[in-house]
Amino acid sequence: MKHLEDKRIFFLVCVNAALFVPVVVLDAVKAAASVTPAQGRLCDILKYAAIASCLLICIFAWARARKPGAPQGEAPDPLFRAARIQTIVFCLTLAADFFLLFTPFAEAGLFIFFGAHMAALIRYKPKWAIPVGIFAAAAFCAALIAAPRLFRMDAPFSLFLAACSCYVVLIASVTASALFAKQPRANALCSRLGMLLFLACDVNVAIFNAGEPGHPPHTAAIVLMWLFYLPAQTLLALSACKWYTKAL
Repeated sequence: MKHLEDKRIFFLVCVNAALFVPVVVLDAVKAAASVTPAQGRLCDILKYAAIASCLLICIFAWARARKPGAPQGEAPDPLFRAARIQTIVFCLTLAADFFLLFTPFAEAGLFIFFGAHMAALIRYKPKWAIPVGIFAAAAFCAALIAAPRLFRMDAPFSLFLAACSCYVVLIASVTASALFAKQPRANALCSRLGMLLFLACDVNVAIFNAGEPGHPPHTAAIVLMWLFYLPAQTLLALSACKWYTKAL
């Protein structure tokens, strides 16, 4: 049976599992249009606490990744690099989610996520980073130029569409890189499932933003976004952790 080496990480996973239940319940209440402002703020705080927990998981994994007692100058565990980069990813994610949850500046959160996804891409497939970055920048510029001319969009919405185009390139590239990256079996499973759930979350984010309030797809997306997002981020944090096999 596979176990996490660091019991602090196991505790934080339990914390996220405990936070998952009230988050989903409060989002369901929100979807039913019966949430109070206090309940909505509590839900956002719980969500942010769960992402902070994911950051702590990565920090503990990073500290744990060096072999105990290894001589000075010896190469660190291969997961040392993964945990270090994943810590950077979650620092950026925490900043992005702050804007998305607690401020009206959602666009700032979206742009910070660009950096988080580029860091994740460097973790999984470093050679993809420059080509994907160029392609994402090209998608951004193309959408920014085409939107006002072809669709008669104003400047703010054109910028939003351009940012979304860039984001789609990045999230798709990170998902593909996680699927093909060489990792230990447990870490690969966490990375792949985590990114697929992240992708499912973003599909529901798109449905939420494009849908008509009160319609079933929009209502369902309110719940499904974090139903997918919180497990996705927890799995991505665990993907940088050290696992071991213990005989029963």
